[in-house]
Amino acid sequence: MGLTQAAEVDTQKFRALGSADSEIQAVKQIFPKHKDFIDQEFAPDTFGKELGNEIYPVVHIVTHAQFGTIPEDTFIVTGKNKKLTIDKLESTLSNVPGKANAIDLLALTACDTALGDDRATLGLAGVALQTGVKTAMASLWSVRDESTAILVEDFYRNLQKPGTTKAEALQKAQIKMITEQPKFASPSFWSPFILIGNWV
Repeated sequence: MGLTQAAEVDTQKFRALGSADSEIQAVKQIFPKHKDFIDQEFAPDTFGKELGNEIYPVVHIVTHAQFGTIPEDTFIVTGKNKKLTIDKLESTLSNVPGKANAIDLLALTACDTALGDDRATLGLAGVALQTGVKTAMASLWSVRDESTAILVEDFYRNLQKPGTTKAEALQKAQIKMITEQPKFASPSFWSPFILIGNWV
């Protein structure tokens, strides 16, 4: 699921993510048996309906996110200038068929998706884990979509290799950013991404 277009939610403007489409295409290529919901097709109701009807071992979301002091201000930006609030995310994931460990990996490649407060110590990703998602990948601060697209593709390609854990797949993708992408070698590009939950 993803948003490539500019959006405005609660009078706040979110710029178009120029490399979001590259990231989405890479994920689709790596997972041929995918189902995608992009831009106008990516909406809170669609998210709830799909995850409530089918089991998806991997759920990948590329978009903007925001963390506020109240639940209504903590959300993922979706198409049609809508928002998927932390409460909606929690209720949707709580109703996933099979529940515990049905979703092996939820990747939130957006800004600040691992930040939180006393209500959800690890933000959007933390809420996902509380509902039974096995592993969540999220970012600790604002990230560049261009570098994120590269890291995500390498992460998933590494994960396809037999015997490679999620932690190893992410580590290898980060090392590759340092050694083969001089433009993005700074830790500000690759280090905000963390895995929460089961790293295997």
